[in-house]
Amino acid sequence: MKYIQNAAGGVLAVTDEHATKYLTVHDDAGNEQPKPGYKFLTEKQAKAANPQLFGLADPQVIFTQAELVARRKYAEDLAAFKAADAAAADTPADKAADAAAADTPADK
Repeated sequence: MKYIQNAAGGVLAVTDEHATKYLTVHDDAGNEQPKPGYKFLTEKQAKAANPQLFGLADPQVIFTQAELVARRKYAEDLAAFKAADAAAADTPADKAADAAAADTPADK
């Protein structure tokens, strides 16, 4: 796995095969060089530039208004579902069944 920075400044992870085939050129001496606009990075440099690439949370991420609305709606829907589920479990029939189950002879 190689880490590259493209001309736009984005940091990406690519396979060694992809880097060799598409992102490198050879100079007159036969040395492998990145194509113009690309720069090879070390893992440490890539992690500093793009923490999400390694599964880390980036403190600079800001959610869009639509994403925030969707997250709030999901939380509200989940809370309503849990409240309805709890209310359904507290019906008088359920309470009577629980009381009857508690008074079985096997428990005495």
